[in-house]
Amino acid sequence: MGIKEQGAKPTGLLGKITGRMMNQYHTSFYIDVFKNRLPASHSKILDIGCGGGRFLKFLANKNETYFLYGLDHSPEMVALSKRVNKKAARQGRMEIIQGSVTQIPHEGSSLDLVTAFETVQFWPDIGRSFSEIYRVLKAGGNLIIINRYPPEGSTWWETARIKSSNGYIRELEQAGFRQVITDLSFRKGWIIVVAEK
Repeated sequence: MGIKEQGAKPTGLLGKITGRMMNQYHTSFYIDVFKNRLPASHSKILDIGCGGGRFLKFLANKNETYFLYGLDHSPEMVALSKRVNKKAARQGRMEIIQGSVTQIPHEGSSLDLVTAFETVQFWPDIGRSFSEIYRVLKAGGNLIIINRYPPEGSTWWETARIKSSNGYIRELEQAGFRQVITDLSFRKGWIIVVAEK
């Protein structure tokens, strides 16, 4: 299984190594984005494709009133995320489950924030996934996406399921989101998308 496949669904020993690498190298960027705009206290937050769980741990350490959920379709990543976050889980503040973004195991209008970091390009059905996220968000809730935005013609550009800022806006508006803002300035080669229900 190659690097792309491991990124999509980390599996086996190489998958465990991949998860730890994502925790070390990618999560610091996500934290940089969030550290000055943390969600409100008592927020219910779902991280889709939670990987090794380090971002969830960052949120758990920042505010003890958050209730946090992690969702990943890789059993190895679910197990790693549970180990990384065993304290918050023991305290009843976090739940990590294996599942799919196309069938999120939450009631409608139950979450304040959904995050998706470097995972959208691996989703099997973008439209259905965005519609499912829209369903579980409360009115006024947000989806925040942080994803690579590689140059046209590159290997990662070929992998990308959505290839432009306008593509994100179009797909999210079709799912029902009423306001979609994109930011290409935070770091070269990356896009931040904020969509409000």
